[in-house]
Amino acid sequence: MKLRKLFFAAVFAFAGAFCFSQVSVDPSDEFYKYALIWENRGLVSNVPPIRPYPLANVKSILQEVIETGCEKDKEIATEIYERVTGKPYHITFETDFFIKHEMEEKNEKNEKNEKKEKQSFSTSKMLALYPAIKGDLGFKDDFVSLGYGAGFAVSNATDIDFMPQYSNSFHDSIFDATEVGPIEMYLDVNSIIALGYKNLFVQGGIYRSGYSAFINEGLSLNDTSYHSGNLSLTYLHDKLSYVQELSMIGATSSYDGDLSTLAPDKIMAFHAIGYEPFDFLKVSFYESAVYGNRLDLSYILPVPYMVAQGVGGASDNLAMGLLIDIKPAPGILWETDVMCDDFPAEDFFKLNFDSKYRLAAKTGLIYTPANSFLDRLDFNYTFVLPYTYSHWQYDSDSLASISSSTINYQNCTNAGVLIGSQYEPNSDAVKFSVDIKPFKQLTLSMGTTYSRHGNVCETLDTEEAMIYLCADKNVYSTDGSVYTHSMFAANNSNSGNHVSSAWDSMNWLNQKHVQFTLQSSLNVKYDFKPTKKGTRVSLNAGCTFEYIHNYGVSNQMFPGGNEDIIPVYEKDDDGNGGGTGDIIGFRKSKDGEKYDLDSAEAKAIVDGFKDAWISQLTNKLNLFFNFGVTIRF
Repeated sequence: MKLRKLFFAAVFAFAGAFCFSQVSVDPSDEFYKYALIWENRGLVSNVPPIRPYPLANVKSILQEVIETGCEKDKEIATEIYERVTGKPYHITFETDFFIKHEMEEKNEKNEKNEKKEKQSFSTSKMLALYPAIKGDLGFKDDFVSLGYGAGFAVSNATDIDFMPQYSNSFHDSIFDATEVGPIEMYLDVNSIIALGYKNLFVQGGIYRSGYSAFINEGLSLNDTSYHSGNLSLTYLHDKLSYVQELSMIGATSSYDGDLSTLAPDKIMAFHAIGYEPFDFLKVSFYESAVYGNRLDLSYILPVPYMVAQGVGGASDNLAMGLLIDIKPAPGILWETDVMCDDFPAEDFFKLNFDSKYRLAAKTGLIYTPANSFLDRLDFNYTFVLPYTYSHWQYDSDSLASISSSTINYQNCTNAGVLIGSQYEPNSDAVKFSVDIKPFKQLTLSMGTTYSRHGNVCETLDTEEAMIYLCADKNVYSTDGSVYTHSMFAANNSNSGNHVSSAWDSMNWLNQKHVQFTLQSSLNVKYDFKPTKKGTRVSLNAGCTFEYIHNYGVSNQMFPGGNEDIIPVYEKDDDGNGGGTGDIIGFRKSKDGEKYDLDSAEAKAIVDGFKDAWISQLTNKLNLFFNFGVTIRF
């Protein structure tokens, strides 16, 4: 009996995303999952490469399916079509109740210096309310369309704290809260306006974007990333597609993603061209560029970004990728996405694969059978090599200095949230997920992910680690995240100094202490039939099991700001940490002996910090439960 109760408690627990999002403004709406399913089975064509789509394209896709799809497809498409076209606005009330059970085990030493395992348990809860008004509007036969969602996110805690690792909030409300006692209330707004035809249109507004058939998992544009101000152009013609998007995003500290440092004037440009030479093959080439503190009009031109950035010195964070879709049979898609941040061509042709490769890749199979209780089956593998998505930022163009107040305009984050893959650099993951729809009102989603992540700073040599330890506080990040970049400051030049181990070696997951994470989830969604007045009610429930081995890998390993480590510079003026040029040594006190950065004394200091970092590693078991209700009038 207890096992049965536990099973049902697990089934009715963790809620997913919005149940009733507005289609033309939210790329995570369930419509986009089905749009890609229908495209995969050949029911629809000319699907835009970037989500979300204008109202004209949404309606056209749904109408095609209603006319040519099987009975199940017609039911789903008709329900979504009625939801989109029924009323110009809808009032929604969503409430979610979260529970997180956490168990942590840590090895400690007793008085006899013997290791002893210690366990701690904790339970936390969160109640969240999301009232909003949403709608999709079309004018002049949908030549002009508007999608919007405006509301509030009200809760007694932060929702991301009640979600598994590598998850992003479903709501765009992470800054500038109104506090009433223990309750925080955020404005939660997205809007988009589209102008044009189904095959040629422009879109603008503030919303999230997604690219690739792996919804919520894109390497370049992830549907779950924080919203941004976007302006895009899309062209579709038979077997050819082209899209270009310019996004105004938020910059944060070069040291971390602390929102207190949030700053404007950071921009991401993206464009992609796709061609389908055969019915079973589509190849797309894309580029992205992240930069800031200027508006470079060359990035809105349909020209290669690699060529465009060369005009201004080739200093922006440029990446390019290849997306290959192969359909060996109807309903089966094999997609491979390879994104290149930096590629040492000379080493590659010499067959040297231990070099500064900055790559991210995802490949997997998606199976979407027709007229089946199985909606979608997805099996994929992802890897992100060290330092991918990260990029250094100097205080000025004339001097390669980095300080605790440096804002990073070039790493791939928006308001501290990763724009592309949810996995940090130096990671990989295997994922299996399945969506089942036994009948029209019920959807079951299950998934399991096994991932690895290492802190690349564990492979730094003694000299490199000492440079980090000699630095001021909050200058260099050594947590192995996207904020850990591969350059040092150079106080006497404008080009900086390379972190040698980062430029000469790959160091992909070769650390001694790698974090292993196993996640398994079950989500249930039930949509009640609409009332006569059109009121719709949806229930979401589910749970996620998460086990993390070596939790704490992402903590700072070699923090700066150490008073007992005084740097010695090339030109040491006062012997008290003052001077100019690069750091060439250190002292343990003001008048103490000078030591080299690779000396035995330096190694002892580095080993001490590394041992302290290792000692805080723990194993964690998390259970996430959630139950949600959404009412739409």
